[in-house]
Amino acid sequence: MVITAAAELFAAQGYGRTSLRQIAQSAGVAVETVRVQGRKRSLLAAAVRILSFGRDVDEPVLVAPEADDLRAASTPDEFALAAARLLTGLASRTVGVWRAFVSAAADDPEVDAELARVQALIRSNLGSAVELLADRGWLRPDIEPDEITVNLWLLVSTENYDKLTGRLGWSTQRYEQWLARALSDLLFR
Repeated sequence: MVITAAAELFAAQGYGRTSLRQIAQSAGVAVETVRVQGRKRSLLAAAVRILSFGRDVDEPVLVAPEADDLRAASTPDEFALAAARLLTGLASRTVGVWRAFVSAAADDPEVDAELARVQALIRSNLGSAVELLADRGWLRPDIEPDEITVNLWLLVSTENYDKLTGRLGWSTQRYEQWLARALSDLLFR
């Protein structure tokens, strides 16, 4: 309840304007209960994880139940479609709190360190996906896997989802279709 309330407030009004007291009021608990959950920056990182997968754990994405379609894909096209579906869902659920996370990191070195940790985890997860594709013999051979991982990390960033859906007005469906094509081009062509 606390992390969900924090996520909603961070997304609606940003990190700096959200207080522990507001989080407590929104969650219907005492401020002390919120403090037990951790510092505000920890709540921000936890909010991203909760909104992403419904749980506050740092597990490899490829072992999460949400990645069943990725693991089950029998062709590169199936993989690209499943990845686009998964990544679009993640971005659409986390875009507001992610925006607050990035904004807070610009002003707070401790939040920036937490953002860097989360970004490193995301890159690691994407590297695992690239390894999976290489093991299946699907990965394009003309670009080194490390470079593909970095390009993939840039491509699937929530900031890009925000730009295309929030700024250009694309629908989530249009973004997902674009992302499937872009993933296919990056990974397999």
